Amino acid sequence: MKQFNLFLILFLLIFIISCPSLPIKIQPQHPDNDETITVPEWFIETPHINGINLVYAYSSKYLNKKTEKKKLLISAAKQIAKTRKVNLTIVQKGKLQTGKYLRHTEISESEALINENNLEEKYTIIHKYPIGSGILALAAETAHIKNIDISRINEMLRKVNVNSPPQWVSSPPTQQGFIFGVGCAQNHSSPEKAWKAAEKNARAAIALQLNSSVIYKNKGIQKSMWEWIVTNHQICSSMMLTDVSIIKHGFCKTNRTYYALARMPHPPQ
Repeated sequence: MKQFNLFLILFLLIFIISCPSLPIKIQPQHPDNDETITVPEWFIETPHINGINLVYAYSSKYLNKKTEKKKLLISAAKQIAKTRKVNLTIVQKGKLQTGKYLRHTEISESEALINENNLEEKYTIIHKYPIGSGILALAAETAHIKNIDISRINEMLRKVNVNSPPQWVSSPPTQQGFIFGVGCAQNHSSPEKAWKAAEKNARAAIALQLNSSVIYKNKGIQKSMWEWIVTNHQICSSMMLTDVSIIKHGFCKTNRTYYALARMPHPPQ
C-alpha cells in the first residue's frame, strides 16, 4: 500500500511539472461594498517619459513564472503594436424599447503577428502587480529605456474603488490636436480582463468619433400592450487608428465597472 501511495505521489508531481502552462485557478475577486481595489499609481495614470512608449500588459497567474513572464512579454509586444496601428470594425445596434434604451456593440480588432523569438531582448517588463487571478504590468521596448532612469516611476499604491466613475468618464479631457475615447467593461472574471476589454472599447470610441455611418429606422410597431419599439438604429465604423495610447484607468464599485481612457493625435483633415 505504501508503494502504491508513493507511486501516486510521484505521478502527480511529474504531471504538474510537465504542465507548466496551466494558469492558476483562482476564485474571481471582485470588490463588494466593503472591499477595495488597490493598484499602482503607474496603472491609474500612465507616467510620461519623453521618448518612451509605455504600454500595459496583462496575463493570468501561472505556477511556472517563466511561462507567466512570456505571456506578459507577448502581451506587451501586442500592445505596443496596437499603439502604432490597429484596425477596428464596429457595429453598434440599439433600440428604444418600453422606455429603456437597449444597445449591443460588436467590436472586431486586428491582432498583430508577434515573433516570439528574442522577446526578452526586445521588450522589458518595468513593473508588475498581481490582482485577482491575473497580473497587471507596465512595459516598454528595451531599446527605448537603455539610457532612461525608470526608477522615478511611482510605484505607490492607490485605492480606486469609488462610489462614482472618474470625472474623465463623463467629461473626457480636451487637448488641441488630440482626440480622446472612454471605454468601459463589466462582468469579467477578474479585473485585468475587464480593464483589457475597457481599453479595446476606448479605442473603438475614438474610431466611432472619427468615422461612422448611422442608419435610423422608425418601426412604430406595437408587439404587445407592454412593449412598444420606438426606433431602431445601427452605427457602423471601419478604420485604422495610429499612435493610440491608453493613458488612464479607473473603477466604480457601485456598478462594478472598469474604465480606460485612450488618446490619439487627431488625423490631418
